[in-house]
Amino acid sequence: MDFMLLIPFLGVSVPESLVLYYIALTLAGKKKSFISLTTLSLLTSLFSYVIRSLPLPFGIHTFLQVILMVVFLHLFFRVPWNLAIIIQILASIILGLTEGISVPLLAQIFSYKLKDIISDPLLRIIFTLPHLALLASITYATARHGWRIPLLEEMMMANKRFISQRYLFILCLIQVLMLVLLNISFHIYAAAVYPSFNLVTLVTTCSIVIIISAIATLLLAGYTLKMTEREARLETELIYSKEMHNLNLKMQVQRHDFYNHLTAVYGYLNAQRYNQAEGYIKTIYNNVRQIANLISMNPPELGALISIKQDQAKSRGINFNWQVNIPNGVLPLTPEDLTQITGNLLDNALDAAALSRSPKVDLVINCNNNMGLQIKVSNTGDFVPGDIRDRIFDAGYTTKDVKRHSGLGLFIIKQIVDRYSGQLDLTEPENYSGVQFVIYIPWNK
Repeated sequence: MDFMLLIPFLGVSVPESLVLYYIALTLAGKKKSFISLTTLSLLTSLFSYVIRSLPLPFGIHTFLQVILMVVFLHLFFRVPWNLAIIIQILASIILGLTEGISVPLLAQIFSYKLKDIISDPLLRIIFTLPHLALLASITYATARHGWRIPLLEEMMMANKRFISQRYLFILCLIQVLMLVLLNISFHIYAAAVYPSFNLVTLVTTCSIVIIISAIATLLLAGYTLKMTEREARLETELIYSKEMHNLNLKMQVQRHDFYNHLTAVYGYLNAQRYNQAEGYIKTIYNNVRQIANLISMNPPELGALISIKQDQAKSRGINFNWQVNIPNGVLPLTPEDLTQITGNLLDNALDAAALSRSPKVDLVINCNNNMGLQIKVSNTGDFVPGDIRDRIFDAGYTTKDVKRHSGLGLFIIKQIVDRYSGQLDLTEPENYSGVQFVIYIPWNK
């Protein structure tokens, strides 16, 4: 039991609780009044004093106090439960780490032993106030300048997208809090002032916490990764769905303007300008046929992707030609992997071609029941030197601006090709100077 007198105890506990609430409410972006903070801090300290008076090992009162403060944050300041747990644990960690550094440092500077500081009520107050004043000052500056933690900002939004990240963050905070409390418990054990767990119990507890934390982190991180991949896939499918909608809209526009086109052709014919009429008809026919081919392409994700890259090439003044032959849409790889390979190849090709005098990009995809799938992407530009060819498929390697490009495109392509036991060749186009990537994916036997 801690038989420390009530008044000296409150002299330490009330300022600590006050700073904890101040930090937590600042992190939550909530307004606070000094009277309400002081009242809640006093109630929290009285609760902690009662718990400390019970025959419980040192440290139990800290867990119960954190739980009580979470409840108070939710009841009196309308902080959502998840956010209240996060910010209160985070505030406790900040306070615990600061105290764990400040008090031993001051004790060393002024030649005091930790046992003497913990045993003497007056010294406890004196050696506690400096780091509390420092934290209060930092919190005040944070609130005044409106500084926020980005992750907390996202979590405060009612967005299901961050649920898994939120739970992972809470788990990590709990782990850190446990380690901080165990560290403090070791100091208390060494000082032998309060009843605490024995050394064997502390070591065992520490080991169990580390093992459970590692397993829980791996499981939750794996779940978070799956959710992130699922969200990325859904976002990609949404982009492709929007592009297919745009293609259908373009087709409807062409049908709507059919009468105008017919009038223009009649005008050319009536004026005996047959060459212009033929050229006009060919242009309309090519546009309609291209849109129809993209809409009917199977898999539809590929058609949407090509349409997007076609618009990008047009906006950059690049001559983009494509040819796709996939009978019945049957492929030796998944549509997601096909679009990922094609998209990354076209991104690189468009970037490289944009630097050449006569920018041009060609895409040819053929698939048959005997040979498998062949993807060929060619672009104008400088050929890749021999010393670089061996490095371009390494993760993170790029010859472009590292601030805008991650250097993962070709690495991802190589990983997919190897997964399907395929082949990737880097050659030079037949008809012009530049670079040509040829990928072959066999049927999985």
